[in-house]
Amino acid sequence: MTATTSTGRIALVTGGAGGIGRGICSALAARGATVVIADLDPAATATTAATLTAEQASEVHPLVLDVTDPGSRSAAIDFCTGLGGVDVLVNCAGVLRDARVGRLDAALFRRLLEINLLGPLALTRLAAPAMAARGGGAVVNLASRAWLGTFGSTAYSTAKGGLVGSTRSLALELGPSGITVNAVAPGFVETPMTDGLPPDVRRRTLDAIPVGRGGRPDDVAGAVAYLAEAPYVTGQVLVVCGGRSIGDPYAA
Repeated sequence: MTATTSTGRIALVTGGAGGIGRGICSALAARGATVVIADLDPAATATTAATLTAEQASEVHPLVLDVTDPGSRSAAIDFCTGLGGVDVLVNCAGVLRDARVGRLDAALFRRLLEINLLGPLALTRLAAPAMAARGGGAVVNLASRAWLGTFGSTAYSTAKGGLVGSTRSLALELGPSGITVNAVAPGFVETPMTDGLPPDVRRRTLDAIPVGRGGRPDDVAGAVAYLAEAPYVTGQVLVVCGGRSIGDPYAA
C-alpha cells in the first residue's frame, strides 16, 4: 500500500452514527475518502450521512449493519465492493456495559464479546481479500484504555484486550498483502455512551486525566485518520487518553 492520503479510497466505518464514529466518518470524508457509515440505528445512520454529505465534498453512504449478524456483515462488504472495493475498515461499533465479576451476567459477557471483539474480527476476515485485491489497505480497531485494566469492568476490558491482541497478530498475518492493522485505544471521551456514568465515577475519572479534560470525538478521529494513511505503521496501539494511561488506576 503506497497511498498516503484518503483521497479516492473507500472507507467502511462501523458504529459510524455514534459520537466517536461520526467524528471518524467526518475526518475521513474531509480527507477525500468515500465513506460508508454503517450502524445499527437506521434513522441515526441516515441523518448522519445526510449531515456529512452537506458538510463534505466526498461521497457518504448510509448502511444499516449489525456487527453480530453474519449476513449483515457480508452485505456490508458486498455494498463496499459495489462501490469499488474496501480500502479502509474502521471497527468502531461497540457497547460499554459491565459489572463487577460477582454480578456479571453470562449473557452480558457474551454480548460484549460479540460486539466488541468477535464482530470486528469477522469483518476484518471478510474485508481482507477485498483490500488485498486493491493492493492493500488499512484496518483500524477501536480498542480502549480499559484493555490495561479498569476496576469493575472485567468483561469490557477482556473484549478490548482481545482486540488489541488480535490487532498485533493480524498485522503480522496481513502485512505481506499490504494491509496494515492498528488500534486506537481511547480513554474517557465525551459521548452519549459515557453520559450514563454515575456522577462520582465521572468526577474521579476526569480528576485522573493529566490534561484536565475529557476527550472529544475529534481527538480520536485524528488518530484513526492518521493510522488509515500510515503504510509503514502496523501492529501498534495508539492510546488517546490525555495521559490517563500513565497515571495510577483507582479502585474504590
